[in-house]
Amino acid sequence: MWFTKQIALGLCLALLMVGGSSCMHRPLPAPVSGVTLQPGRYLEDYYRAPDFAAGQAAYILEPFAVEAAQGLEPGAFRDLLQTEMTQAWEANGLKLQSSPGACRVSGTIWRVRLKGEHLRFFTGKISLQMEVSGAITREGKTLFAFADRIEVSSPVNPGPPAPKEQELLLRQATRAFLQHLLTELLLQGEPEAEG
Repeated sequence: MWFTKQIALGLCLALLMVGGSSCMHRPLPAPVSGVTLQPGRYLEDYYRAPDFAAGQAAYILEPFAVEAAQGLEPGAFRDLLQTEMTQAWEANGLKLQSSPGACRVSGTIWRVRLKGEHLRFFTGKISLQMEVSGAITREGKTLFAFADRIEVSSPVNPGPPAPKEQELLLRQATRAFLQHLLTELLLQGEPEAEG
């Protein structure tokens, strides 16, 4: 009897450990080697070179690679991200140039996953998860590196999906990521206001 209880308790603990570990975020791959990322205020992790002044630089925005896409077309998502990125850079007064001394912005979307489309008719909700990392480099030197996770959901009504519902959710996710990136990039480590 005692032995049976111990085995049952052991099995329950094992199930809890497996279930709990599946809920934990796995670490994102490092965007570049040789830099150590630290937790950011807006991005999950980032690195900034001490002498990097983001507002003074000119940038070349390279298309991000999409490693894994579930529930959506990777090429269409990459094009949408590139368009949103160009608009966000220009809206924040950052210069886009293709001169030799410009900073290169590159990155990888490690995973983008659209969830809930099959049950959307009943639940009235779809969501998107995205894991991204990248770097800003100039002449082989890493000036800024980042890693971030984005999760957005669309609270809609049960029933058939709206015609552009998926596109709107993708735009919301890319804009949330770009807001995190540009806010961390342009604040240049200013201390938070206390009070």
